[in-house]
Amino acid sequence: MPEQHSREPDRIDELLGSLQESRTTQSPAGASTPSAPQRHRRSKIWIVFILVAVVVAVTIFLLIQGREASLNIRSFPSGATVFLDTRQVGTTPLVLSQVAPGTHAVEIRLSGWEVWNGTTTAVKGSTTQVIANMTHAAYSLSVTSTPPGATVALDGTVKGVTPLTATGLKPRNYSVVVSLKGYAAISRTVDLSDATQSTQNFSLVQAFAKLSITSDPTGAEVVMDGKSYGMTPLKIDSFPVGDYALTLKLDGSKDITDTLSVKQGIPLAKQYKFDLALGGLEISSDPAGASITIDGQATSHIAPFTFTTLKEGTHELYLELQGYLPWSGEAVVSTGQTSRLSIALTKLQ
Repeated sequence: MPEQHSREPDRIDELLGSLQESRTTQSPAGASTPSAPQRHRRSKIWIVFILVAVVVAVTIFLLIQGREASLNIRSFPSGATVFLDTRQVGTTPLVLSQVAPGTHAVEIRLSGWEVWNGTTTAVKGSTTQVIANMTHAAYSLSVTSTPPGATVALDGTVKGVTPLTATGLKPRNYSVVVSLKGYAAISRTVDLSDATQSTQNFSLVQAFAKLSITSDPTGAEVVMDGKSYGMTPLKIDSFPVGDYALTLKLDGSKDITDTLSVKQGIPLAKQYKFDLALGGLEISSDPAGASITIDGQATSHIAPFTFTTLKEGTHELYLELQGYLPWSGEAVVSTGQTSRLSIALTKLQ
């Protein structure tokens, strides 16, 4: 019995072997049916293969990630188009991953702003910041006028005369004033962000105003922009508008200078007082009636006569009377005083 028991496993193996052979005999030609242990081993091989493939893929991914870099690109203002190495890659703000490490050219464009160009170095395994502070694009303004030669001021600063092209401007509103002597000034607001407003023409119209100039003492010569307009008191009902350089001239005193701004429809009245350094000179002749020439200028006066507005200092005199020898000499005039000169003429033989 023990022996039979010990042979039972062998018997079972024989039966299983017979059964396997029977299945093999019954299977179609060329077909093979693996045994259970073989199928189990093959399943283990596939599982191991899949695990190895996953590990390899993860390793490759990590290696690739380790070799790449990132760029964080921003611009002020935002919404600008970004070009990386001449290739358009998006708009700001923009984060670019999987960028090859190394130096890259960055170009940022936005309408109305100057193109921003720069370079950046992408570092493996890190994110590099790129910040572009955009600059307004330069704009120009072309100004013409009829007639030409008018002064152009932008935001209160004179830029030149028409025809004029102002460059390097920003796309915003500007206050433009065009003025020409004798014509009414024209003010206009121009928006350079609108391309249709970059060319401006001004048609000027003549304009006048009342002008009155007085002085103390009177009799001063009125000179404006180098042209004499007469003596004080001076009144002109229709004087061309504009800015004028005024000079008042009076013998015995320093000239008075001023700038007159004559504006359309606004009467302008100016009063001036001379700081006189004058004196008087009383001249008499014997006999009376001699004509008087002073400092080389003949006068309409005859002796006796008193001059009241002579400059302080020495003056040359010349007296002449028919039938008598001419007389010449000097007289000294002091400020605030009247000097007296009496001349006895010699009769011709």
